[in-house]
Amino acid sequence: MPERILHVFGTLNRGGAETLIMNIYRNIDRDKIQFDFMVHHKEEGAFENEVKSLGGKVYRIENYRGVNHFSYKKSWNDFLKTHKEYRIIHCHKESIISLVMDAAKKNNRIAIAHSHSTHNIPGFKGRVMDILNQNVSNKADYRLACSEDAGKWMFGDTSNFLVINNGIEIEKFIFDQKVRQKIREQLNFQNKIVLGHIARFDRVKNQSFFIDVFNDLIKKNPNYLLVFAGDGEFKSDVEEKVKKLGLDENVRFLGSIGYVNELLQAIDIFILPSLYEGLAVSTIEAQAAGLKCLLSENIDKNSKVTDLVEFVPIDKGVDPWVEAILNVRDYKRVDTSSKIKKAGFDIKETADAISRFYLNLLQK
Repeated sequence: MPERILHVFGTLNRGGAETLIMNIYRNIDRDKIQFDFMVHHKEEGAFENEVKSLGGKVYRIENYRGVNHFSYKKSWNDFLKTHKEYRIIHCHKESIISLVMDAAKKNNRIAIAHSHSTHNIPGFKGRVMDILNQNVSNKADYRLACSEDAGKWMFGDTSNFLVINNGIEIEKFIFDQKVRQKIREQLNFQNKIVLGHIARFDRVKNQSFFIDVFNDLIKKNPNYLLVFAGDGEFKSDVEEKVKKLGLDENVRFLGSIGYVNELLQAIDIFILPSLYEGLAVSTIEAQAAGLKCLLSENIDKNSKVTDLVEFVPIDKGVDPWVEAILNVRDYKRVDTSSKIKKAGFDIKETADAISRFYLNLLQK
C-alpha cells in the first residue's frame, strides 16, 4: 500500500501552487506515494477529476472566516482522529497554515508548511494572516518554499527551510511552429500581436491595472490582442471593465483551460503584472516555450532563468508597461529546455526530490 500524503489547498484550480503539486503528482511513483487533498470551497476545482483518476481523494472542510475559529479547529481535529492513514499533512494555503500546523501537531502528525509567496494579501485580511502565522516557523516540523525569497518571507533564517523548485514538464512546452499555427488558427489570432496572461483572477495578479495598460497600448497600435486564461472571483470585475472601456473586440477570456502549453506557443508576449508573487510556475512555463516575458518588479527575481525575462515597475503607472510592450520586436522562438533543466526546473528532478523527502520522514 502506498503512503498517503494530505495536501491542503483553498481550491484545486489551476493556480501556481496547485499546478506544481499536480505536476509532481503525475511524476511520482504512485505505488509508493499517493496524494490526497483537503480543500476549502464547495465548487469543484479544475484538477479534481484528474486527482480521482490518479487514485487520489478530495475532502472538503469549511472555509476559515475568523468567526468560525473554534468550529474550524474542531473540524480538523475530528477529521484527523478518523483518518489516521495520513502521517504527513502538507499545507500550501498560507492564510490558515498556522492553524493547520496546530491541528497536525495536536494529532501527532508530521506538519509541513510550504511557502509559495513573498507577501501577504493587502488590507485587513493580510494583517489577520500576519497575526495567525507569526509563529508558523516554530509550529511546523518541516518548512518548504518555492524560492529563497518565499522562504525568508514566511520562515526567516535561510537555514530554516528547504527550497523545492517549481518544476515543469519541460518537453510539453518546447516551441513548436506547427502547434503555434494550429492554435492561432483555432483561436483566430492571425495577424495579431497576442499578449497572454495566465493566472487566476485575483487582486494580487493586478489584472485591472493590466487593462489600463492595454487601453493605452491599443490607442498606439490597434493590432494587439489580449488573452486571459484563468478563472477567479474577480473575473467578472475585469470583464465589466473591459466592456466599459469598449475593449471587447481586443480582449479574450478563455477561462480555465487544459492546454496552457499549446496556448503559450500561440501567444507572442507573456505578461504578469502582479502586486507580488513568489516564483510563479507560469513564468517558467512561458520561458520554456521561448516567450518574451514582462514581469512585475515585485515578482521573485529567481523567476528569471533565461534572457527572455524583463522586470517592469508597477508603481510608476502604465507608461513603462506600454513602452516595454512596444519595444518587443519580432524575435526568434528558440528551444530553451537545456537552460530550464540547468536551472533545476525539470519536474522529474522535483518529483524525485520531494519523494525522497517524504520517504525519509516516514522512515524516521
